[in-house]
Amino acid sequence: MTPTHDTLLPGAAPPAPRRPGWRRLAIGTVVAVAGLMTVLALCLLSLSPVVPAPRAPDGPTAAAARDVLQTITGEDTERGELVRITLAQRELDGLAALASEALQPLRLQARLRSVPGPERAKGAKPTPPAGEIVVDASRDMGWGLWLNAVAVVRPAAATDGTALPDIAVTIGRVPLPQSATRWALNRIWAQTQSNSARPIPLDRAMKGFAITPRQAGLVLVNPGRGTALWGLTRAGATNPDPKALLDAYCAIADTGQTNLAVLVRRAAALNIPAGTTPHEHNRVVLTAVAMRAVPEYREKLAGAVWEQSLACGASAETLTLAGREDLAKHWALSAALAATVGSQVARSMGTWKELADSTEGGTGFSFVDLSADRSGERFAMAAVNPQLARTVRLRLIAITEDQMLPREALAKPEGLDQAAFERDYTAVDSPEYARALRAIDRLLGNAGVP
Repeated sequence: MTPTHDTLLPGAAPPAPRRPGWRRLAIGTVVAVAGLMTVLALCLLSLSPVVPAPRAPDGPTAAAARDVLQTITGEDTERGELVRITLAQRELDGLAALASEALQPLRLQARLRSVPGPERAKGAKPTPPAGEIVVDASRDMGWGLWLNAVAVVRPAAATDGTALPDIAVTIGRVPLPQSATRWALNRIWAQTQSNSARPIPLDRAMKGFAITPRQAGLVLVNPGRGTALWGLTRAGATNPDPKALLDAYCAIADTGQTNLAVLVRRAAALNIPAGTTPHEHNRVVLTAVAMRAVPEYREKLAGAVWEQSLACGASAETLTLAGREDLAKHWALSAALAATVGSQVARSMGTWKELADSTEGGTGFSFVDLSADRSGERFAMAAVNPQLARTVRLRLIAITEDQMLPREALAKPEGLDQAAFERDYTAVDSPEYARALRAIDRLLGNAGVP
């Protein structure tokens, strides 16, 4: 019989206490982590979104967003100039809808709201009504859970001369300190200027900010036309290598070539630099082609090498696809955007441009343009796929116009104003519109577009 503590002989040492085993420690750790995760989930996640499913954009919405973006990045603006931006509810709706489509599955909405002012003393002069912008965001996290956030933007209450707004951000049920919000805002602003050796600090760039219940007014030092696009590609780690881009662009800039297919063949055949993968080379090539084909986007695409690229002596000859300059621009720009910022952004920009064109003063909604957009985007997504890059490069080296855009696509409807588009296709989320896109994709697939 094994003696117990109670039966030990006098003077015998008691047994050492038993230590908890590693399993008990592991179980305790798992329980603690699970509890912490549960608390975080309860604080941050919800069972429903605060932003409803976005409605399909229409022509006026797209035109409003385009007008704001052109104010900042249009050809008439230069780095360092003051830009005055006015945002009424229509412009906020347009920008939020464009961002929701381009950044899916993120949903955004923005609205102007009046702020109750202090009671006015008898006989005192009335003060202008104050306002604020409320930005709501929702993201589907799966399993029926949503991450919701709200930002309330007001003119700064500080008297230190800064025009930076006060932004109160709440994620789920957790409010963020103003210092964290300012830090994040400054980081994002700096990121958009990652192509600049001397980025303009946000507190120096923002010269004025005011909100009423009807509109917000912003006075901003323009950071440069190409900054936002270059910063977006850099944030996604997809921006082309600057030196490789400059070399590729200079190799094709002054050829005097007018046929886009011939230019693509020449660019794709450039030697792949040592240490560069085929898919990185394809990204550089497609961006360089767009710089040559779309002069109005050249600075935006060139980013950090814009000034050096001016010495390459770009040809004044316009490029064409199927005999049309606009189709060459659509194919090349969509390919460059897809290769750098992704397919969703490229498609959204193409669709929104056509919607904006359907409004008064535009050239009309064009399914021919959309065909060129989708062809460029599909080629680009295959070209930057590491598994397909070598094969697609060989195809680009021998590509023809009909392989870029089949002749049958030229018979698609175009020049549709808003009324005609809505009569025949209702909206860009309708079954009729989806059928039209499937027909385009079949044509492209039959022509060999990836």
